[in-house]
Amino acid sequence: MEKGLLGSEFRHFTEEIRARFMHMGLKKKTVTFVMCTFLGAVLFTSVVFGILYSNSWKSTVIKHVKSIEAEKEEGIKGYFENMQSLAYNICYSNWMQDIFKKSVSVQRRQEMEENARAFLGSLSTLYEGNQFAVIALNGTKVTGTDSYRLDYSVDIEQKDWYEELLANGKYVETGEGSEKGIYRNHPEWNMTIYYVVHDYNTLERTGFLVITIPLKNIYKLLDTSYEGTWLALEDPDGGLDCSGLPEDTDLEGKIKTMPFRVVKAENRFFVSKTQIETDFFTWNLITVVDEKFQKISNPMMVFVFVGVLIFVGCLLIVVAAAVSRYLTNPILDCADAMLEIRNNNIGIQMENTYSDEIGELIDGFNEMSGSIFSLIEKNKMISALQKDAEIKILERQINPHFLFNTLEIINSLILNKKEKSAVKVCETLGQLYRYNLRQNKWITLREELAYTMQYLLIMKYKINDLSYFCDVDDKLMDTPFLKAILQPLVENSIKHGFQRKQQECCISILIRQNNDKLHIEVMDNGNGMEEEQLASLHTEIRGIFENPMKYLAEANHIGIKNVVQRMYLEYGEAFHVKIISTAGYGTRIELEIPEEGERREEKPYV
Repeated sequence: MEKGLLGSEFRHFTEEIRARFMHMGLKKKTVTFVMCTFLGAVLFTSVVFGILYSNSWKSTVIKHVKSIEAEKEEGIKGYFENMQSLAYNICYSNWMQDIFKKSVSVQRRQEMEENARAFLGSLSTLYEGNQFAVIALNGTKVTGTDSYRLDYSVDIEQKDWYEELLANGKYVETGEGSEKGIYRNHPEWNMTIYYVVHDYNTLERTGFLVITIPLKNIYKLLDTSYEGTWLALEDPDGGLDCSGLPEDTDLEGKIKTMPFRVVKAENRFFVSKTQIETDFFTWNLITVVDEKFQKISNPMMVFVFVGVLIFVGCLLIVVAAAVSRYLTNPILDCADAMLEIRNNNIGIQMENTYSDEIGELIDGFNEMSGSIFSLIEKNKMISALQKDAEIKILERQINPHFLFNTLEIINSLILNKKEKSAVKVCETLGQLYRYNLRQNKWITLREELAYTMQYLLIMKYKINDLSYFCDVDDKLMDTPFLKAILQPLVENSIKHGFQRKQQECCISILIRQNNDKLHIEVMDNGNGMEEEQLASLHTEIRGIFENPMKYLAEANHIGIKNVVQRMYLEYGEAFHVKIISTAGYGTRIELEIPEEGERREEKPYV
């Protein structure tokens, strides 16, 4: 209730301010407009500067997170690639191959084991406490230092992952407790890498090389010198979790569900999660950066400050231009409205929000536009009446041709003493002319087909071998249809197609619905047309499309052209016609018109 009251009061206040402004003179409007524009420019600049600063700072933090992430990912991959390279150098060195041989004297074997222990011990010192051990199938077991004892109860061949070790040539074991590796009483070992060793001459499996990496060395991979930055490693399978995240947060519980991109958590931390894939494992690297420790070093901010000063300095010029637009915009709108009138958007009215001299100008334009609209409407009505008169003339143009043809048939039947047939033709002719006397411009498709069938019935008395077929979808029978369209096309086929034809004469009518169009085909197997004759007919039809109001003079194919002209006057560009004819084979006429309710909008012929 209170919100609605406040909203109503605010609208009333703004409307009052607007009304006072619109009733000011141009001079007072100019001063007020300049002052409001200046205040708006200062506010806009402040908002833009705040957005730029925020986006720049956020972009800097994200780049920092990605940089640390890429640096650590490269370091971790490089570390384990180095371990793998070292392992293969050890496995296939000559002295290592000798240890795995069975045919070696006891004294020689002891000597090789001492040398191997010393070498592996030096490697342990060199690699910051990583332990190296050799387990041969001949029973020899050597570790790098004496301080860590091998657990002789560990049988690698009994491990669940032994088959995977043989298949891949290596296996990584992580975790604590039962998965502590090959040493006794050292649950702090976090990662043990097993390599299968083969004799490089016979390729026979001879033993295993084991590298054990303590947890502290993995944590060293996560060390960073950046203040307010923490990293963690996570094994998707749950076998490893090296976390260096801050303890006073709930980040560890949220990281599992975080997406693999940079997100903000707890309104303070930027967290990035990415997947590291190596030949040993697949880990998720988590990088956390505290925004409080980030500083922006962006020279763009300096340019922003300078830009603000320049903007304020140029503000008066901008305001002056705005005032000028206040005076010129209505005139430009009037020019655009006149262009609309020229493009037949007659009767356009401009919204008048001005109460000064500019308002009087707009009122005058609106009165002028209304007067032009009234005159055009009168002219359109006269043009429409003229078009209807032309259509009626075209309809009356068909009837004489049909009557003359029918009278010839009746005369022929009487001369041949076929009085009953002549009477039948007269009755059918009477029905057809009663149909023609109807004033309806539109009938149903059913009525048009019935009319055409009656005509064909008369024509069978003239052409003995005449047959006709009609294929029309029953759902279309009640479709509104322009009167006297099919019969002139059929009459054209009989008059021009079947002259001097000795064999069977066939006419087919096909009407189908094609998407939202009505597709009509009238086809005969008559004489067809020569290429020159067909080209001439196409030229005349194009002339009808270009000037549909032109009177059709008596000529060949008057029926086709009459139908095309009436169709185009009714449907305009939505009407399509196609005539295909081959001399000696026949003619097919295709018409395509919109369904009911989709006839073209009437356009004035001025």
